[in-house]
Amino acid sequence: MPKICIIGNSHLGALALSETGMKGFAEAGYDVVYWGAAGSLFGKIEYSEGQLISPAPARSKIISSGRYGHLPLSDFDVVVFYGMAVTLSNVAAQITNRLKTIEGRSKSFVDAGLAEQISEWWERRLGRALMQDVTDAAPAKKFVFTTDPLVAENPEYLGKIKDTVLLRKALDALYAHCEKWCEERNISFYRQSEATLAGNRITTNFDYNTNSVKMEAGKPHPEDDFVHMNSSYGDIVLADLLTLLEADRPAERAAG
Repeated sequence: MPKICIIGNSHLGALALSETGMKGFAEAGYDVVYWGAAGSLFGKIEYSEGQLISPAPARSKIISSGRYGHLPLSDFDVVVFYGMAVTLSNVAAQITNRLKTIEGRSKSFVDAGLAEQISEWWERRLGRALMQDVTDAAPAKKFVFTTDPLVAENPEYLGKIKDTVLLRKALDALYAHCEKWCEERNISFYRQSEATLAGNRITTNFDYNTNSVKMEAGKPHPEDDFVHMNSSYGDIVLADLLTLLEADRPAERAAG
């Protein structure tokens, strides 16, 4: 039975609470373990000698349903990096508003500015550094990466956006940068499903944000939390991830 670890931050809750998604993985013959750390603790996870070391092993053990405080990579066939504190909504908004200050310059100048800002941002991501450490240490494993979901549609966020067309361009460029980085390291990249997006295509449909629940505490997020998604969102993500992983299994079975 292939064993999968889905590593991430507080966004793991949307997946772990998806009964439909978990049933699908179980029926396909996968053993799924969630592991990680929420909030600022996530950035303190370190890789050392074959293990991911949690800054709060008791809490990480809760996330993994009592199975792991620290995480031995050798236990797993597949590692899914989920969210990894790679939040595209905020950085896309920041980049968009900066690019507005050079509006009117040549397209090549604007594109170069966009690429430079994205590259600098990506190099500072703690999640990127952790993924690089893990994939360098265990290159034979199957890896998948997807970012945090886009923020749910809400007036406060949309009110900060000066140009929605430019924001869409920034988001596409951010996704493309992440995907290219993954391709260079033999990591499968999963982009947020179009089915979960709002009509403006720059935020997540609010229906997937309603009644989201904190994974560790089992309590609802505050009403003004537009960042975390619910189990319906998890249904879609897990179904897509299962499809992605199953596409590789025939070749693995043939090789075995």
